Amino acid sequence: MKCPICGQELKQGKKDPNYLLCYNCKKKFKVPQKSIERNEEDVDDEEEQRYSNIPPKNVRKKREEEMRRAYDEMLAVGDGKKKPKKTKRRQEIEDDYEDDYDDDYDYDDDEKMSKLPIIILAIAIVIVAALIVFVLLK
Repeated sequence: MKCPICGQELKQGKKDPNYLLCYNCKKKFKVPQKSIERNEEDVDDEEEQRYSNIPPKNVRKKREEEMRRAYDEMLAVGDGKKKPKKTKRRQEIEDDYEDDYDDDYDYDDDEKMSKLPIIILAIAIVIVAALIVFVLLK
């Protein structure tokens, strides 16, 4: 096969045999599918190779559609055109968040606490420190 740019003969790549290289114009071209010759070993290796982290096509398609719908809803909220529907799961999450937020902080606790225990504790710490210093210097 000849290079479409300069017309020089293309040579098969050493690292990747699926590409033809032109050493004159330094370009790389993919080999046409009909001219690829595969060994039986290569075909067997490809059939055995499976990727465990890639889900099946139908699962990927379903997730992609969900993401597109969510993205469209997000954009629609900014325009004010379409109001997003709240699913049961989303409503439960929001309710749980609000409940947790309200339970975590009590507003009345800070006002009722007296400063007297803190002052007594500070005096006790100073007295204990003075006794330790007195015993060590004696």
